[in-house]
Amino acid sequence: MRILQLSNLYAPIIGGLERSVATSSEELVRRGHEVTVLTLAARGLATAEVRNGVRVHRVRSVANTVVAGLNEDPGKPFHPTVPDPLTTADIARLLRTEHFDVVHSHDWLMYSYLPLRRARFGRPHVHTAHDFGLTCVRKIFARNGRQCSGPSLPRCVSCASIQYGGCRSLVLTAGLHAHRHRGIDALTAISTSVAKALTQANLPGDLPVQVISSLVPDGLDALARDTPRPDWLPDGDYLLFVGALGPHKGIGVLFDAYRRLTAGWPGPGPAPTLVCLGTRRDDTPPPPPGTVIRHDVPHAQVMAAWRGAAAGAVPSLSEGMGQVAVEAMLAGAPLVSSTAGGLVDVVRDGESGLLVPPGDAEALHAALLRVLTDRPLAARLADGGRRRGLDFTAARVVPRIEEVYRACIAAH
Repeated sequence: MRILQLSNLYAPIIGGLERSVATSSEELVRRGHEVTVLTLAARGLATAEVRNGVRVHRVRSVANTVVAGLNEDPGKPFHPTVPDPLTTADIARLLRTEHFDVVHSHDWLMYSYLPLRRARFGRPHVHTAHDFGLTCVRKIFARNGRQCSGPSLPRCVSCASIQYGGCRSLVLTAGLHAHRHRGIDALTAISTSVAKALTQANLPGDLPVQVISSLVPDGLDALARDTPRPDWLPDGDYLLFVGALGPHKGIGVLFDAYRRLTAGWPGPGPAPTLVCLGTRRDDTPPPPPGTVIRHDVPHAQVMAAWRGAAAGAVPSLSEGMGQVAVEAMLAGAPLVSSTAGGLVDVVRDGESGLLVPPGDAEALHAALLRVLTDRPLAARLADGGRRRGLDFTAARVVPRIEEVYRACIAAH
């Protein structure tokens, strides 16, 4: 098959969604398909290149061509909830000059393709919801730290103003609420939580949702095993968190739980050090004394850090699926996770990790204490996690994506 992937950002810009798109694209190439990724142009990146066998086209948008101020970060261009005329024109130009069997979109870049779907050169269209972005412009489907009761224009504008400001919030929310998403031929979601939220999105009533998890590259277990222990890790046992250092990832809850852990640590020696690897944010709360925080850590070192951790924590308040939990399990870290969003699809309580309610610092503290002081439990969770993590690797997930492509092409 010849596949066109649409993704707002793509490697070397890396987040959870971008890593998943790159992993699936490279695995599809390995399996004999031709894959092209169309993404927005970003400062310092080539307009066309081949990355690990995947052809990459970076195209224009109003934000990166005409009104650069729309991008808060010039290195990470932003696509709104409405078609971008320049992007739509570039997608049309590519579709006219090259043949593709299927188009697979992954985020709001889809809105620049939907006007083209019924054109002569339009192709069958698969969309994957990696987050709650078809229901919520903040993409978290949460309000005041709790799951949102459902979208409404006034409430959504008010809530999104926290993130985007008043004017942008109004435009993005109005655009999202106006869509009926006609032009999606097959829809997948990366977790049951995301699929459930899609029932409150403006979608055609006869469009079914199939849950196909996000994925990680094959061989992460070997990468964790073969990468030397980073010299910046503390001596002795440590507890590890990996992710954006923001409230939505539960970092404040983890800090509260860790303070309780150190205050009541029962061991003869000091409590394990808390190590946090993640992205700087303005809203990161003050860390407990002695916490090790590092930014921009290479992925191989992250995996090695997971392998050496006495316990791993994924305390998210909102999570579409939770690739970080998969990576922790594949590396053999005994895991404590919240039940937020798609994490309940990933971690099996008592088998591959311990689950606690999101936002509950006392429950998180109690679970971490169990893992850190009960060595047989930690070993059992580590073994179960390694086995469970394999279910989310490219070798097991990509064949399901191929099935969706074939069915979509056959039906249209």
